[in-house]
Amino acid sequence: MSHKILTCLVAALCLYVAMPVMAQESAQPKTFHLLREDQLARKAQEQEQEQAEAWVPRLEEGQMEISFALGMLDLNQTILQQDQVIYKYTDESTFWGDIDIKGANAFNPVLRVGYSVYRWLTFEGIGGLSFAEYSTSITNRHSRKNEAGALVVDDPPLGEFDAEARSLITVQLGANAMIYPFDIHGEGGGRWHPYLTAGFGKVWYDMNSNYNTGSTGANDLNFGGGVRLLADRTISIRIEALLHRNTLQWEPVKNFLSLNEGTLLVPLEEFPVNPDGSFEELPITSFESRDMNVLNLSIGFQGTF
Repeated sequence: MSHKILTCLVAALCLYVAMPVMAQESAQPKTFHLLREDQLARKAQEQEQEQAEAWVPRLEEGQMEISFALGMLDLNQTILQQDQVIYKYTDESTFWGDIDIKGANAFNPVLRVGYSVYRWLTFEGIGGLSFAEYSTSITNRHSRKNEAGALVVDDPPLGEFDAEARSLITVQLGANAMIYPFDIHGEGGGRWHPYLTAGFGKVWYDMNSNYNTGSTGANDLNFGGGVRLLADRTISIRIEALLHRNTLQWEPVKNFLSLNEGTLLVPLEEFPVNPDGSFEELPITSFESRDMNVLNLSIGFQGTF
């Protein structure tokens, strides 16, 4: 057999064996990568990072917290009471009676700055203001003319402006501790977190009145609780109720009125009744203290950083 015929036979045999393999390879779909390998790797890494950074609502420790709340301070109670005290003076007569000064519900914005020592424990510094008006009721009224031997007149009519109704402002400063009792042994997970809070500070009352010498300060103890809703990673909503306890002690002024450009000073006096029915005329040197139990309701927003 010649070499040419042998070469042709070998070539035909190779072609016969290779044809099924070539047909199988041509049947398989081809994949075309439009992105480079480094771009694919970067995209996969970003997807993994987004999944890792997905926010899970929970309390965290070691964070600064700033909150601002709007609320109501219940000052609708007696803040000054005095029997048989002067309430009006004219050129002709002096008027006196039992006065009862009451506050009203006060608008109360509050700012808090805190730090979460643990998930379940936060310390806060607190500053607040309140704005309200007070009203005065005058009962058991009497009057007499400003002359020697004048008779006392019982129950004189009350004029439109005889009873004071002016502004009452308070300023609160203090420090509180917040405890999340349900998170003490947990991991602080979830959106809703009830808490208890208590603290100590100072409160200043400022009443625009002819009876007292401006503002007066008192130690303030407060305690209460609330609930915190974690809205997202940095914003929370807080609803809170506190009870403030303090003792209010006003300092009486020396002169009730200053008339005629300061040339006529009307002293702050009381007129107690003697056993024989006559009235004395004594300067007031002190007022009785008032124990205040003031409810504070508020709702606000808190930022966590």
